[in-house]
Amino acid sequence: MKKLNHYSIEEVIDIYQISRTKDLAILTDWLRPHQLSFLPHETHLLGQLVQELEDGQYAWNEEELKMHFIAPLLRLAKLNEAGKIGTYFERSLSGMVEDYKISVIVDCMLATPKRSGRPDVPYFFLQEYKRSKGDSHDPEGQMLAAMILAQELNQNQKPLYGCWVQGRIWYFTALEGRDYSVSAPFDAASLDDLQQIVGILQSLKNILLQP
Repeated sequence: MKKLNHYSIEEVIDIYQISRTKDLAILTDWLRPHQLSFLPHETHLLGQLVQELEDGQYAWNEEELKMHFIAPLLRLAKLNEAGKIGTYFERSLSGMVEDYKISVIVDCMLATPKRSGRPDVPYFFLQEYKRSKGDSHDPEGQMLAAMILAQELNQNQKPLYGCWVQGRIWYFTALEGRDYSVSAPFDAASLDDLQQIVGILQSLKNILLQP
């Protein structure tokens, strides 16, 4: 049995022969601008989150970034759907893909819930890391490894969606077969970009609820 050593993006791409592409249709469709409408209290919360991120981005550790900023943002996006989509944090995911053992702790994922409430079929993965990427803490590599493993576990030929966060910068991704694409960066400390991030997450829910 072989094992990935650091989950660097380069290692994952080389081992699983991933093809990077700039024009993956499912990512383009997902990120297509949507008409956004926020209630007054939601607009106020978004403004608060922008200010808190500006103030805390250099002082927060990874857990503080998640609790102070990412968790309330995901809640604002209203991603959960009873019996169909659940949001899960710090869940382990492991299995074999092409003779390699993948074992990751997923910072956040969307999945169908089992009757017990535990995650079953994963759709979307978010990995966050506050500082710059490094060999052993590469959020993109860990996210892509989780997406590849989910393909193997799901066995349904459906695309996987992902996101990795470095401080204030968000990147959205999609994986279809072995074709992988990454969005341009979104700056969550910009109110305009933050509104787009919420819109992208909300549109993901609509995609996942399609039969």
